[in-house]
Amino acid sequence: MFEEHEQNWAWFRCNYGKLLKRFDGEYVAIFGRKVVDHDKDLDKLVRRVKAKYPIAKVLVEFVTSEKLELVL
Repeated sequence: MFEEHEQNWAWFRCNYGKLLKRFDGEYVAIFGRKVVDHDKDLDKLVRRVKAKYPIAKVLVEFVTSEKLELVL
């Protein structure tokens, strides 16, 4: 399971530029190194993904062109 998650994460990082053009401002669900669903509403996306895929093997990330700030 960890290896699959790492592969999805690597795919996400590698393809972020392409994802940004198509899904800016949305959450994407990645399974098997491909986008299987997307939505601006995280709850809706997670409900759909849980119904179709083993959620533990799905990477869900937010795609944005905005610079994020971390407040510690």
